[in-house]
Amino acid sequence: MQSIKHLPLTILLGILLLAGCEKVIEVDLNSASPKYVIEAVVTDGQGPQQVRITQTKNFDENNDFEGVGTAQVTIADDAGNSSLLSYTGGGLYETTALAGVPGRTYYLTVNAGEETFTATSAMPEPVALDSLYIEEFTTFGDPVKIPYISYNDPPVIRNYYRYLLYVNNVRAKSIYINTDDRNNGSPVERPLPYFEGGDEDRLKAGDIITVEMQSIEQAVYDYFFSLDQTIEQDAATPANPVSNITGGALGYFSAHSTQTATLEVE
Repeated sequence: MQSIKHLPLTILLGILLLAGCEKVIEVDLNSASPKYVIEAVVTDGQGPQQVRITQTKNFDENNDFEGVGTAQVTIADDAGNSSLLSYTGGGLYETTALAGVPGRTYYLTVNAGEETFTATSAMPEPVALDSLYIEEFTTFGDPVKIPYISYNDPPVIRNYYRYLLYVNNVRAKSIYINTDDRNNGSPVERPLPYFEGGDEDRLKAGDIITVEMQSIEQAVYDYFFSLDQTIEQDAATPANPVSNITGGALGYFSAHSTQTATLEVE
């Protein structure tokens, strides 16, 4: 089979669209009532482990979501460790007292006002990120540089991935996720197309790009998949992404292991 990295860009983009097709997850409609939004992350190592809490507004209000600074946030693990996170401003709570260890399960508890929210996430083992490189394609006479990552997907177990792309220390808005349901146990070459705006935003020589590859749980994959679907709906009453947080809050709790790579575009 011809390697995907040697295909013309127009065909490549078509393949990416097909590869991204998944069964659409049914989600509840947004409520006009304000809701808490929790984005909680535990990474391997000392962190800092972070939880950001904001609150939605009614549909007729602006989209400037203010951070919630009056919550009590605790993260514990199945080894008996627990840490009360400190508020650092802007809705962000942090701790370096709790290490993230692959294979452990983590428990989040958030007390905000009179409401309590909980979530559980088990941290997968890391998958080694072998390389980060650039492939250049020509379409309509214009060269386009596309970042690629390569790694070997572990056999047997089901793996879910999220990739964060940073260009000159600014994170790309695109959602990059993947599963190994079609390439379990096989080498993976994954393009991360960067089209944030017009031609002026394309990658160019001298740009510094960094990719963080996260090994995530299925529940976290489902959240970002449904979030991506919600963004694409562009509807007046979009659906809320599915969440692994109980108690009625929006958002997600992800305990994940990470691998990173950085290069300068030539």
